[in-house]
Amino acid sequence: MPAKYREDIVENAGGQIVITVDHTDKCLLVYPMDQWLKVEKTLMSLPNMNRRVRNMQRLILGHAAELDLDAQGRVLLPIPLREYAALDKRAVLVGQANKLELWDADIWDAARESWLQEAQEDSEASEILNQVSM
Repeated sequence: MPAKYREDIVENAGGQIVITVDHTDKCLLVYPMDQWLKVEKTLMSLPNMNRRVRNMQRLILGHAAELDLDAQGRVLLPIPLREYAALDKRAVLVGQANKLELWDADIWDAARESWLQEAQEDSEASEILNQVSM
């Protein structure tokens, strides 16, 4: 975990994180424990009589692994999570406000190029980005 994030995780979440699968992309979501508790509460408040909600809960909650950062800010990822995200040698950690995304570097590069191309071709996406850049 980079020092920039590690300090915040130690201070606000006692060095504890939760890592789970992303339901839309082949990456892992890394939440400091304080942020994860909010996500978990929201997910559990959804009506699980709805099949789609129940499946989402199964994916996100069922794959969640609670981990502690060691003294060097490292964690050992469970094998099923590493396999899901195809993490092998090189990884990319992407900040996303209340969480981080952990990607295999090759998958990240390909996805990023696809998103950039899509944004350039999509006038609605360009409008959104222009509003954010203001």
